[in-house]
Amino acid sequence: MDIASISGAQAASTQATSQLTANFDTFLTLLTTQLRNQDPLAPLDTEKFTEQLVQFAGVEQSIQTNQHLEALLALQSSSNNETALAMVGRIATVESDVAALGDGEAQWTYSLPREAESAEAHVFDANGTHIATLPVAAGAGSHDVTWDGKRANGANADDGAYRLAIVATDADEQLIPANVSTQGLVNAVSFASGAPEIEIAGLRFALDLVSRVDAQS
Repeated sequence: MDIASISGAQAASTQATSQLTANFDTFLTLLTTQLRNQDPLAPLDTEKFTEQLVQFAGVEQSIQTNQHLEALLALQSSSNNETALAMVGRIATVESDVAALGDGEAQWTYSLPREAESAEAHVFDANGTHIATLPVAAGAGSHDVTWDGKRANGANADDGAYRLAIVATDADEQLIPANVSTQGLVNAVSFASGAPEIEIAGLRFALDLVSRVDAQS
């Protein structure tokens, strides 16, 4: 839940509490009037207004529970903000197949759960257009991929965001899933989306994508 959602929920709870208080005051006024003017020979049915009191208590408890949850969410949001800000100036590893091409280089890391018969990497631009094919290691474990920004036709690609797809197959030509990540220097934190996102080379990543943070070497 982002900051705007938390603020909206808090405002709704405040309004609900005010409405409940007003309704309860009205109920007590009506109940008091009824008790004062009841027929001694046919007194009011206490079960009915007792049931109403229980209902008011239940609604009040629900509102209080929501308020406690909103307080916890606000604390969590504040904690996320502090966590993101603490990453600035550090190297973050992000579980994402998107990396930035800059100064003629883009880097990724991928891992295979088992050895593949063959493997290659495909680079795509932000529009999903295939840019280049790279030979990569087929062994099990983690491997680094560095792209020099050259298109398949030899031309230099523009700086920007590019996606890496690993196609690895076994001896039976069955696809082997690969986990792709990227890393870079966290140079800023953005709150534009309502939730904190770290910025690496102009690209924004959600905090839940960060798998590792290292000091800058």
